Amino acid sequence: MKKFILILFLLLPQMVFAAGYCTTYENTTTDVITYAGGGDPDALDDCEFAPDGYEIKIYDFGMCTAQPVAPTDGAAADYTTNCVSIFQSDDGEPFNLAAGASFSMTGSEKPANGTYTWGYVVMANTFGITLSQEFGNTLGGIDSASSTGSFCWSSANSTDSSTSYYGSQSGALAIAGEDYVTCDSSAGTATKITEILDSFGCNDPSDPSTCDFNASGVTDDGTMYAYLIDSDDIAVPGVLADQTYVSDATAAADRLIGYLSWTSAVVISDSTSTVDLQFSVNNGTSAQIFPDGGDGSDYDIFSFGSGPFSVNISVD
Repeated sequence: MKKFILILFLLLPQMVFAAGYCTTYENTTTDVITYAGGGDPDALDDCEFAPDGYEIKIYDFGMCTAQPVAPTDGAAADYTTNCVSIFQSDDGEPFNLAAGASFSMTGSEKPANGTYTWGYVVMANTFGITLSQEFGNTLGGIDSASSTGSFCWSSANSTDSSTSYYGSQSGALAIAGEDYVTCDSSAGTATKITEILDSFGCNDPSDPSTCDFNASGVTDDGTMYAYLIDSDDIAVPGVLADQTYVSDATAAADRLIGYLSWTSAVVISDSTSTVDLQFSVNNGTSAQIFPDGGDGSDYDIFSFGSGPFSVNISVD
């Protein structure tokens, strides 16, 4: 009996994660996150940790014997040729990855025999983040009326990534009082933030020509490629997105496709009896923080953003 465990990391947010601004980290004795002073202010949120809740919706997941076709400005993705779906839901299946989500298929449902070198996932580009976190710094919301403290927790709201970036930089959201995190001297009750990922980063979210709608990254198990698509595009449904919510809300992305070129292939043979998928969050969120805006805190905090998650495939 052979067992293969392959991990698909989806690098969903618009920054490259690092722990350089955390002097303590997840799985420490105190579980307190402390931001070190100095350095690049734009990198302050390059510190990731595990949320209490991490909700996603998956439509399709599968494996391919050859590289699937990526979406472009004029053509939809093709993840059917040379591919087999091992999970599919027309309406999308919600998973709370922080709680631990998995499902198992019987032998009769296993993929066809073959050597699978690529994995794919089709999912909604929305992420539900719930988190209550203690910090070693004093944080406060970007709204001047927000309270400050070392305990911060998510507050129910919905935001898209381009609007949150655009608003936090321009001050528009601060004026409107649209904080997504509450801070105080003691912990409060966290509620879900819903983040809509509509780009992988923009110099100016109101100008989509400055935005990235695809991204790639190297993981321990291969190279990941992620694409934001517009499944409702009138001319060609499923093309690569070319608008943000700031530039054109009706034409922004509504799905995310991830492809992973595995370093080690998944082998399905006659002796394979089960195929198990296990979803988990490693360091699935980061605080979106900025230098102090004048409320006396060490940093201003706007929201908790989505981070990477993993899909483990176990074949016996």
